Amino acid sequence: MITIDRFVEDRRARWARLGNLILEANGRVERLAPDDVLELGRLYRSASSDLAVARRDFALDAATERLNDLVAAGHALVYSEAPTSGRRLRRFVLHDLPASVRSNSRFTAVSFAAFAVPLLATFAIGLLLPEIAATALPAETRQHLAERRLWTDIPEGYRPLMGPLIIVNNVRVAVAAFAGGLTAGALTLYLLVANGAFLGTVLAVVQGYGLSSGLLTFTAAHGPLEISCIVLSGGAGLRLGWALLRPGDRSRADALRLAGAQAIRVMLLVIPALGVAGIIEAFLSPTDAPIPVKVTVGLVAGFGLWAYIALVGRSFRKTAS
Repeated sequence: MITIDRFVEDRRARWARLGNLILEANGRVERLAPDDVLELGRLYRSASSDLAVARRDFALDAATERLNDLVAAGHALVYSEAPTSGRRLRRFVLHDLPASVRSNSRFTAVSFAAFAVPLLATFAIGLLLPEIAATALPAETRQHLAERRLWTDIPEGYRPLMGPLIIVNNVRVAVAAFAGGLTAGALTLYLLVANGAFLGTVLAVVQGYGLSSGLLTFTAAHGPLEISCIVLSGGAGLRLGWALLRPGDRSRADALRLAGAQAIRVMLLVIPALGVAGIIEAFLSPTDAPIPVKVTVGLVAGFGLWAYIALVGRSFRKTAS
C-alpha cells in the first residue's frame, strides 16, 4: 500500500498549482486567462479524485485535511455563478453549506469535548463541594437561590425587548469563540472550557438547592440549539487555529485563507440558528407552557440543525442487492 508521504509527494506539484490558480482568481474565475481556466478545471477534478482516495486511505492525516480545504476552495471557484443567481443560492444552502460544516466535524468534536468535559467535572465537584461551588456564581444569583427561586423569569412585557438582547449576546459569544482561532485556538479553547465549567457549576449549585427541575424546564426549549451553536462556532475557531499552527506546505496566510473560507461558512449557519434559539428563549422558555411542549421544541430544533448538517446535500449510493 502506498504511504502518505509518497501519495503527497507524487501530487504536490499539481496541488500547489491549483492553490496558486485559486489565489490568482481571488474568488472570480474571470480573472484567469482562458488557458488557466481550463487548467483550473482539470486540476480541480484531479484533486477531487485525490481527496476521495485520501479520505479512504489516510482519513486521519493532516494532509487529507489540507487537501479538503483546497478542494473546497476550488469547488467554490469552479462552480461560481453570478452573485444574484438563485441557483447558486440554492446550491449553497442545499449543498455547500452543510458540506462545509461536515468537513469541520473533527474540530467540532474537539470543541464538544472542550465544552462537555469541564461541564461534567465541575458538576461533579459542585455536588461534592456545594459551598465552594456557590462562590463561583454572582452574588445576585446566590441571593435568588437563597430565596428558593430562579433568575430565569422574564416578565411578558419585557420579552419583545429581551429577545434581541439575548440573540446579540449569544452571537457575541459565538463570534468570540470563532475569532479566538486567530490566537492559535487558545482563546477559543478558553471560552469553551470556561462556559462549560460555569454551566456545570450552575447546574450543581441549583441541584443543591433542589431547583434543578425548574432550570432544566427553562432551558429545555432553547438549550439544545444554543449549545450546538456554541460547539459549532468553537469548532470553526479551532479550524482557524489549526491552520495557523499547521499550515503544511502553504504559507500561514494562504492556509488561514483556505481554512477561513470553510470556517466562515460554519458561522453562516450558526448565526441564524442562534437567532432562532434567542427567540425561543425569550418567548417560550420563560412561559408556563407545558414541559412536553418545551422539550419537544428543544428536540425538534436541535435535531433539525444536526439533521440538516448530516443529511442535506449528501449523496447516498444505492448498493446492489
